[in-house]
Amino acid sequence: MEVKKTRGYGLAASDVEGSWSPALKSKMKKVAFKTIMKQITFIQQVQLLIWFNKEKKRAGKQDLSDLHARGMTNQAFIKQQLEYIALFSALVKITGNDMAMKIMYSVMDATADVLMVYLPEKEDVRRYGDPIAFFSKYLAVFPDASTTAGCHEVQITEDSENALQFDITWCVWLELARKMGIPEACNPNCYADDLVYPGYFKSIGIKYYRTGTLAEGNKCCDFRFERLNAPVLKNTHSNE
Repeated sequence: MEVKKTRGYGLAASDVEGSWSPALKSKMKKVAFKTIMKQITFIQQVQLLIWFNKEKKRAGKQDLSDLHARGMTNQAFIKQQLEYIALFSALVKITGNDMAMKIMYSVMDATADVLMVYLPEKEDVRRYGDPIAFFSKYLAVFPDASTTAGCHEVQITEDSENALQFDITWCVWLELARKMGIPEACNPNCYADDLVYPGYFKSIGIKYYRTGTLAEGNKCCDFRFERLNAPVLKNTHSNE
């Protein structure tokens, strides 16, 4: 099995999100609105729809030329993310920031499993024989792919036999939220990572954690992956 043939290899996260099928997008929107509506009053529901439309129009008028210059030209991703930010902004206007954040966290609780769409199949990782060695190869192309797509600026800061770490120092999710004047809208996206990644990586023998994010005001999002079991497993793969 070749690592480069596994799901998500060589793709920036924005390109994966931009490629979600219409059916998946529709399902996520239905779940999101159902989750939101049950937490606000009828009057607030009407207000939300009004403000959501206003905020979508405002989002459509944002100058994204600097992001385009960085390579961010995936219109499906841009539209989808700006709609999310518009929804968050609309919620803030009718419920306040704290309640809006609580509601959007609950939306992520209900939809975060979609992140599994661009992670490698667990069985592919297991067949490789050594999860750290697998992700060393898998992530090797991630910084260049992310930069080319205008999605992230990424540095691999550790690549050893027992641990991997990459630091994100620039993030288009946060930049889009900043353009809308509501950078805190990025926090629920970061929260979704921490809902999905710990369980996924633990199941294949890796401890995942992150000590902070750009959206929280830290200098980077530090994604760290450490081997759960020692000694190092022998890589029996013979094609690479």
